[in-house]
Amino acid sequence: MPKKTYFNSEWKRWIKTNVDAGQDKDGIFKILLDEGYQYSAIKRVMKYEPKVPVSQLINPFHATGQQQRQDSLQDNSGAKISPEKLFIPNAQRLDTDKAEFYTLHNFLNADECCQIIELINQKKQPSQLSSYEADQSFRTSSTCHLGHIDNAFMQDIDQRICRMLGIHSDYSEVIQGQYYEIGQEFKPHTDYFEAHEFGNHGASQGQRTYTFMIYLNTVEEGGETVFPKLGEAFKPEPGMAVIWNSLNPDGTTNGNTLHHATAVKKGYKAVITKWFRSKPNTNKSVNMYTKETNEYIHNYTREGISKLQFPEPVFKQIRAFYQLHQSQETIEHIPGDFVFNQKNNASCSNLIELSDDLRQTIHDTMKPIMEHWCGAELEPTYVYGIRVYKEHAVLKQHRDRLETHIISAIINVDQDVDDDWPLVIDDNSYRQHHVMLKPGDMVLYESGRLKHGRPFALKGRRYANIFCHFKPVDYVPPKF
Repeated sequence: MPKKTYFNSEWKRWIKTNVDAGQDKDGIFKILLDEGYQYSAIKRVMKYEPKVPVSQLINPFHATGQQQRQDSLQDNSGAKISPEKLFIPNAQRLDTDKAEFYTLHNFLNADECCQIIELINQKKQPSQLSSYEADQSFRTSSTCHLGHIDNAFMQDIDQRICRMLGIHSDYSEVIQGQYYEIGQEFKPHTDYFEAHEFGNHGASQGQRTYTFMIYLNTVEEGGETVFPKLGEAFKPEPGMAVIWNSLNPDGTTNGNTLHHATAVKKGYKAVITKWFRSKPNTNKSVNMYTKETNEYIHNYTREGISKLQFPEPVFKQIRAFYQLHQSQETIEHIPGDFVFNQKNNASCSNLIELSDDLRQTIHDTMKPIMEHWCGAELEPTYVYGIRVYKEHAVLKQHRDRLETHIISAIINVDQDVDDDWPLVIDDNSYRQHHVMLKPGDMVLYESGRLKHGRPFALKGRRYANIFCHFKPVDYVPPKF
């Protein structure tokens, strides 16, 4: 196939934008060669000649031309991915039809980022490439295979990434950490395996699909990740994830995901990356997608949970009612087994029904508080009575009713316990929290989508609380 010599306005604008931005000119030259442009034509338009011989710029595996790439496309492609099966809370999807691409701020917090950087520094080694590269300055960072470290913290981060995407961990590689010092970079490349690499790296587990990359620190100068074909550049921000699919919807590789980890000019840059694959690495029958229907419920807040004080005047009414009606507790019969007694088959909770007036007062009090918190107009679905858990009670981890229980609150009314009894709940970043409530405290939470419960047996005589459930007036249950 003859080499191209004509550059349209889009390509000319792309070249000028990247040259003006100080991007590596050899890297730009290499991209244009890989796109099939003639060496002399590139030299004329760029007004630049590479510092390395052309033999080092042209990938020897591409020397047989575009036809070889097309012939091997079937072997190099991955499984068809269904983007509609992904829901990433708080993520922003890039407005482009060239690639499936997301950004997600604050997936990791500052403490988590610092812990990971410390681990990378303990284990990092010079980075390697998946195939031969004549340009020895192509990738100059250091790498740490964090997934190979026996570390519970990193295992939790790994699972959180998988749960965030909703893709089973069997369809993934271990987390890799990268560390860039001043002058170090990773020149323009794609994450998917090229045709000549696929036999060595993709034969068993298939092609790379999603990349989940998280910045761990602020770089003083330089270190941006540039996606030249998308016209996007991302400045490192601690805890921010950049997520993209290296494949097109039909499973073929997407060259628009080409990206350049530009050189650090001042300070350092630390990131972690987890790659996903089109095939599982162990159990060949395991499903790729893992999210339950409730996990597709739209998130209304960033974190998904918030602890605060219940308004004192109304809480005094609740306490007075509780103390007056304790003798009227009845054994609670709850369908299913999500509340049970860990020690025996004895009943695990009692119920004190609320009066209609007090139920309405609680609703009227909670509605504006919860609407302000979640940013949506709400309608009540249920204000539950006072549930009194007994000794050894366990509340299994669960998500609430898909149709009705979307935005909820738990109010601690009374407790007589030997140890704190935590509400164990995920947030919208799949980080687990142990929320402790004292009488008068309450927690607001997105109960339909977040897994929560009290999986540790109650050590004490009683723990009394009220549940309040609402849903947004325009709420529509998800399809999946």
